[in-house]
Amino acid sequence: MKTVLIQPDVKGVNEFHSILSNDLIGYNIVTSVSDVNLSDIHVVIIWLSVPDFLIKLPNLKLILSCGSGVNHIINSSNLPHKIPLIRLVDPYLRNRVADYVVEQILNKFYPTLNLRKLQMDASNVFDIIRKEKLIIGIMGLGLIGSTIAEKLKNLGFEVAGWVKTSKNRIIKDVYIGEDEKVELVKKSNILVCQLPLTRETKGILNINLFNHLPDGAFLINVGRGDHLIESDLLKALEMGKLSGACLDVLEKEPLPENHPFHKQPNIKITPHIAGYIGPETQAPYASKVIMGFFKNEKLKGKVDYNSLY
Repeated sequence: MKTVLIQPDVKGVNEFHSILSNDLIGYNIVTSVSDVNLSDIHVVIIWLSVPDFLIKLPNLKLILSCGSGVNHIINSSNLPHKIPLIRLVDPYLRNRVADYVVEQILNKFYPTLNLRKLQMDASNVFDIIRKEKLIIGIMGLGLIGSTIAEKLKNLGFEVAGWVKTSKNRIIKDVYIGEDEKVELVKKSNILVCQLPLTRETKGILNINLFNHLPDGAFLINVGRGDHLIESDLLKALEMGKLSGACLDVLEKEPLPENHPFHKQPNIKITPHIAGYIGPETQAPYASKVIMGFFKNEKLKGKVDYNSLY
């Protein structure tokens, strides 16, 4: 019998255990390493940290991470790089972040519209959006970024993307690699950051990048707070390169009371609510991933240890 270990720091660990126990018939589901022999553990589900025993499990076949990103664990010496690591970016999380981005764009540029109106009167709304001819540039087209791109495209927006490597994408207008990054930025009236946080992407939202935007562009950051050089955002607003920004992620959360962003009416701050991680959505998805893995199915969200995301 295969054993799945859910680490105690996983959000809603007891509910997670209950759902997996119901879904994974024939599997042994545990929440403490002391409840099982190390040699019996085949799957481990982690979140905030990498347990020191992980690298010592002789029959470990799969690691699942509850975080939408892995920047907080990827450099751990306890992470065995020979074992597949899958991010549990479930469909609810993808759609929630995408809906958040759509809502912020509507609030900024189409204040009389909302998601409910889009659903009730899609054809007329589509015509309204097409007439504005706004171009939305998305930095990062992973599972979440691709969902954002697809929703915006289906609403009639012109959408372009920037990625590190070349492969099939949900949209056609894609810029690849460092040399083409500026080409995306130059055409983006709205710039959305949904990148993983790596050494290369830390501080990527900076004044050098903002200087290439069309005047009066709008920034949405749903990636990581460390993507943004906060002082450079203030400079870009002062220069008129940016007309405003919506930030769901910040360098320090919650935003300190004396932070200069509080004095900027054109900067909207939300308390890291775009996405959601919880057992009621992640656990059923984890069950599907585990069953798919042992059936040799191709899985989404697999981490590339070389790229560190």
